[in-house]
Amino acid sequence: MEEFLNISLTEKEKKAYIEALAPQLPLLRATAGISQEEISNVIGISRQTYGAIERKAKKMSWNTYMALILFFDYNQKTHDIIRNVSAFPQELIRRFNEGRDPLSFDLSSILGDHTANILDSLDEQAVTTIKTVLMLEYSRCNDLSSEAVIKFFEGIQFTRKPVSEKDRKTSQAIKNIKRNG
Repeated sequence: MEEFLNISLTEKEKKAYIEALAPQLPLLRATAGISQEEISNVIGISRQTYGAIERKAKKMSWNTYMALILFFDYNQKTHDIIRNVSAFPQELIRRFNEGRDPLSFDLSSILGDHTANILDSLDEQAVTTIKTVLMLEYSRCNDLSSEAVIKFFEGIQFTRKPVSEKDRKTSQAIKNIKRNG
């Protein structure tokens, strides 16, 4: 029997997200540079309903909440704002991703148990090159624009063990010896 992934939220959780988003709506809409009429057309409700939600005269539905979250998350002007307010459903996204933080990336899923050894032996240029190749291949495999791929990879850390000053100087000395000798 298939295991059911619990991706639903309780009514209490939904209410908390909706209540956190409502006061942010005027700022988000103004930042996006969109009128009440335009946003209501995009999310599929009347302008009067949207206006009442923004004035806090009417509670928004969960469907309206999700439509607004998607709109503001995918709008370049409001993406960072919506991701940094308590209205953004981080918990729901974690549940979709089976408990993993969607903004973290585990290189060991690609490199296996040798991740630490491999990363420790690379310099910053090599790590940047690997990240660039991953971005290009992700774009190609998923037929995505470069902007979408850059947005996806923003915030992903390709971490290495911090290198001590002594180790850095030793590594540089070895590189100099190889280059000159």
